[in-house]
This record gives sequence, structure tokens and C-alpha cells, in this order.
Amino acid sequence: MEQDGPTIPPVTEEDIDAVLQESGGDAREAIRALLHDLAVLAHDADRLVSHGYVRGRQPWRRVS
Repeated sequence: MEQDGPTIPPVTEEDIDAVLQESGGDAREAIRALLHDLAVLAHDADRLVSHGYVRGRQPWRRVS
């Protein structure tokens, strides 16, 4: 099966160690930082997507 998008490199143990080291070894702080980064990226994607393209539908957003 071929992928349409770019290849995403696997997460390595060194990547995980780097995140934990950056957060001072605190796993909760590491998770908090990663979730924050993910939220920023999602916000940027939402802001940059053409609303004419999606015609107001945003299936990736949760309905409250």
C-alpha cells in the first residue's frame, strides 16, 4: 500500500529521552509540553486551511 503524504520518521528512544530531559525528567511536564505543541500545530492548520475548500465542515474538530 502506497502512502499519499510524506513519510513520517519513527519516534526513537533518543527522541523520547530528549523530551524527558527537556522537561527535567518529569513525565507529566513532558506530556503537557507535547500536548501544547500539538494544540499549536492544530490551531495553525485550522487557521491556514482554505475554508472554501472545506466549505465550513471541519471533521477533525469535536462537536461540543
